[in-house]
Amino acid sequence: MLCLIRLKRLPAIPRRPGFSLLLGLFLSLTAPGLLHAQGIDIRLLRDINLHRPRSLDQAFLDVTHSTVPVSLALPIGYTGVGWLRHDSLARARGIRMGLALACTAVVTEGLKWAIHRPRPYMTYPDIEHLQNDSDGSFPSGHTSLAFCTATSLALQHARWYVQIPAWTWAAAVAYSRLDLGMHYPSDVLAGMVVGAGSAWAGWKIQQWWLQHRCSTRSGRVAFQPDPFLSMVIRPEKAFSL
Repeated sequence: MLCLIRLKRLPAIPRRPGFSLLLGLFLSLTAPGLLHAQGIDIRLLRDINLHRPRSLDQAFLDVTHSTVPVSLALPIGYTGVGWLRHDSLARARGIRMGLALACTAVVTEGLKWAIHRPRPYMTYPDIEHLQNDSDGSFPSGHTSLAFCTATSLALQHARWYVQIPAWTWAAAVAYSRLDLGMHYPSDVLAGMVVGAGSAWAGWKIQQWWLQHRCSTRSGRVAFQPDPFLSMVIRPEKAFSL
């Protein structure tokens, strides 16, 4: 048997503004603010770069070149001393600093790749630059590494003779990126946030993990009914009971 089905005509869907129209509206609303911010960025950079004391160019180059060696030497040194001296605290500090640096590098390179902001001297030929880098400008990688290292040291050593040199060195690295014409001020500011934020987040995560581990161990010890049993299970603690 042949069955005929009458299809009901669907009502016409009203047309909506296209994606290009919405994108154009968004850009028209945000472009003035972005252009104003870019204007402040380049004006501040020109004030620093074009009016810098050129006799200090080599000194600032040395400061910026110290970023990677210092940032890598500290976690390697802490970890090495911890293994040689069987110092668990030094080893934990080295591992924490290394993880914070790795997190900083991943976030920084990811942002550079995603945003791909040209270097200031590529857009503004009047900017004097003493180096040539082809990667993205935002955020400043040297600044993020320096502030990650300084923040890690400040969190681990609550002493002024450690914190003041660490923050001074990090600030000098950040300023050197402007003095050498390699970054906009907003790049440097973002590098500070990324580096310090990564170190602080790594510190808090390790604290949480250590507290969780200690609470788990204390819970296991609480269920041991006899001190002699704990001596058998953990003979290294026999003379501490």
